[in-house]
Amino acid sequence: MQPMRRIVIRLLLLVALAILVYGGTRKADAPLDASRLDPAVEALVPVQDSAANIRQAEIGIDLAPGWTGDLRINGHDIPEDQLRRNEPLNQFFFQPGRGKEIGSLPPGNVTVTAIIWQPLAGQSRTSGSHSITWSFTVA
Repeated sequence: MQPMRRIVIRLLLLVALAILVYGGTRKADAPLDASRLDPAVEALVPVQDSAANIRQAEIGIDLAPGWTGDLRINGHDIPEDQLRRNEPLNQFFFQPGRGKEIGSLPPGNVTVTAIIWQPLAGQSRTSGSHSITWSFTVA
């Protein structure tokens, strides 16, 4: 029985090694490159199609230099005074919370639209803007 046991153990070790090698060579599914949506977009927060986000997740967008914008989440326009802007980096974010336009994100699919424009090119929200839309899932 001893030789059979050694053969089984060696086979199990070979299978485990093969699984490790196979797993190490597979690429993970990378999130959608935000710049493929629009060259003005450098990053989306949370990333497109991400799952298991929390109900208080920060939502926002990082834009290329010279761009700015506003957010709409599940059809709700987020007021300017509820956006956290990082102007030097062309970023703006919204954090759901008590007393805000959205207290917490609903479970399931959340759709975000960023209305963006280039002020230095003479554009505004009402003239020359366009939108970027992405979605993610809340647990």
